[in-house]
Amino acid sequence: MAVPIGFELRTPQDWVDFSVADDASENRVADEVWTRARESGFTEEQAGQYAEQLRRSVRQARNVGAVHATGTFQVYEDGALIATMLLSVVTPPATGDIIGALTAVAQPAHADGTWRRVSTAQIPAIGTVGRVHGIQNVTQEGASMRCAVMHTVVPLPGTANVLVVTGSSPNLAEAEEIFELFATITATLTFSDEGEAAALTPLAVSPGEVGS
Repeated sequence: MAVPIGFELRTPQDWVDFSVADDASENRVADEVWTRARESGFTEEQAGQYAEQLRRSVRQARNVGAVHATGTFQVYEDGALIATMLLSVVTPPATGDIIGALTAVAQPAHADGTWRRVSTAQIPAIGTVGRVHGIQNVTQEGASMRCAVMHTVVPLPGTANVLVVTGSSPNLAEAEEIFELFATITATLTFSDEGEAAALTPLAVSPGEVGS
């Protein structure tokens, strides 16, 4: 099988792709979110909090070597919807047990309300993939936030690497709907060995750092 050099991922119309190329990208995203929040009636403090959440997400994407980042910030009558998805190419540990690297076992709910489950899923154009999802405390630059998180681990044909698709959202009240959304978007993933698809650049990144 040909080694993929790119990928395609279809996202909802109100989602945008984030550049993870440099520091300026996170500032552009934060400024856009702040402006949209203020125009929607949020206070300066609230707008600043939302902007900082997105800024950290973009910075995290760059720091872990993500090859692509996409997300949404939508304001509704009952609050804001924030969700991001990162795609990172990682090298599994020597055992090849990438799921084991993400989480040793499927864990029951903890006393603090966090939990995660390990399973498999089907991507129509690819086949069986690994999946870990749950409610986790996500730490970015020393700041911790409880989020609905889904990792999907996709083998890269013809290589020892895998593509990790990580979705994260602080909208815990809608966690089940968020998980369905992440799964639906991930199910559109296809690989390409030519053309204009987004580039895949294999990076030796610790699986434990992806989205954590």
